[in-house]
Amino acid sequence: MTWLTDARNAYDAIAAGYAEETRDLLDRLLHVRAGVVLFADLVRAIGGGSVADVGCGPGHTTALLRELGVDAFGIDLSPAMIEIARREHPGARFEVGSMTDLELADDSVAGVLAWWSLIYIPDEAVPGVLRQFHRVLRPGRGPGRGIPRR
Repeated sequence: MTWLTDARNAYDAIAAGYAEETRDLLDRLLHVRAGVVLFADLVRAIGGGSVADVGCGPGHTTALLRELGVDAFGIDLSPAMIEIARREHPGARFEVGSMTDLELADDSVAGVLAWWSLIYIPDEAVPGVLRQFHRVLRPGRGPGRGIPRR
């Protein structure tokens, strides 16, 4: 999967500039912020639990989720992005990882947020990524309840 290596290298190269450019994005784009707030409300409505912010970049969305009372942690392919996220949001958990092979236990999270990160996945890899999301989501709650596991 050379596209993963290419994506990691590209985001490592632009991490500092990207973090700066997007630092106040959720304050500038209120419709985007509203989507994150709604997601947080839905997680709390199902009883809460951990949420994986997959493709978290510099951690701005993870931090907002935590401000909204969600037990969110971030995962990103780029070690440089994770380094920035850890530095800028020291109270939150961030780890290097890939949405193509999440290092999370089955049924371990209440939600998965992949804000602006799925768009970078090649079409042929999307079904596998969605299977990873489905695998780690707790069954029996919220949308998707009753979908059989394969």
